[in-house]
Amino acid sequence: MNKFAWLMLTVLSMVSALIQPWITAVFLALNVLTVTLYYLDKRAAINGAGRISEKTLQLCALLGGWPAALLGQHHFRHKTQKIPFIRLLWCCIVVNIAVISAAGYVYFDWTTVQMS
Repeated sequence: MNKFAWLMLTVLSMVSALIQPWITAVFLALNVLTVTLYYLDKRAAINGAGRISEKTLQLCALLGGWPAALLGQHHFRHKTQKIPFIRLLWCCIVVNIAVISAAGYVYFDWTTVQMS
């Protein structure tokens, strides 16, 4: 799973850099934010401090931070036993990929029409 997350982070960054460079910056910033939230939540869990809500972690994954969410889960060994959380995370991943694929299809179809 860890290799898959690194591969997807690399591929998506390279592809988005070819399309629109600002998308890469947003994508990388969101992934840095997501892995930071996983780290902070793990530290809070260990120290018994206030936690980051699961909704916040899932929202970051849904918006595109899912490669970092997978990396954070694996690296920090955080949220790996909560089956409902894992199922929802994978739903967020599928929805994110579907939306990005549909947007890419519409974008490239529209640019093709514009060039004709």
